[in-house]
Amino acid sequence: MNMHYEIGQFVGYVPTEEPLAVPVTPERWFMLSVTPGRDARVVRRLLDRGICAYSPIVVRYINRQTKQETRKPHLGKRVERPFLAGMVFVPDFDAGKPAIRRVDDVGEWLTVDEGRRASLKPTDMTVVRCIVNAMNRPFGERDYAINQMVQVVDGPLAGFVGQVKRLDSHSRLTVFVDALRGASVQLSEAQVEPVPASTLAATARRRKRKRSERH
Repeated sequence: MNMHYEIGQFVGYVPTEEPLAVPVTPERWFMLSVTPGRDARVVRRLLDRGICAYSPIVVRYINRQTKQETRKPHLGKRVERPFLAGMVFVPDFDAGKPAIRRVDDVGEWLTVDEGRRASLKPTDMTVVRCIVNAMNRPFGERDYAINQMVQVVDGPLAGFVGQVKRLDSHSRLTVFVDALRGASVQLSEAQVEPVPASTLAATARRRKRKRSERH
């Protein structure tokens, strides 16, 4: 039966007897060694067998003339490389499936003391994903913006809060620090971190309370 729908049209639903798929959050990610250079192929074959697998990918652009890496995508050829060559992550709920051993180029599970399988917690995997995302950040994209509030976390000014007033092309920031009588200082992006929204709200409440006390 051919059904035709249009934007804005009200529709009903058809109940089915199939259960809804519910995402499963792994408690551990186990590390499976594979033949270097075959990481992506192994992941595809595992997925074809219904086994979840993850291989972090780092994207690079190689200049076709100089064969050197370039950060500008339009100047080079896109090349995908594994972040951890020869290593694939498999979640705990799939790590015991026999079908894994039947995939070509699959090696042994990485083990630690007493032959126990090495694994990462979800929080550790979040860190891995954040590192890979940072490495794949497009050229020119910055972590901070003009007028953003940041807190200094490294150096003699650690603990001070300021406002970003200027960005340059070398990952340096000019930060206006009100507590230093309105002085502006130059810092690297590695020396600061964004101020959480909860901290900003608490600071705003304190300032409002102080103004009301003066009056």
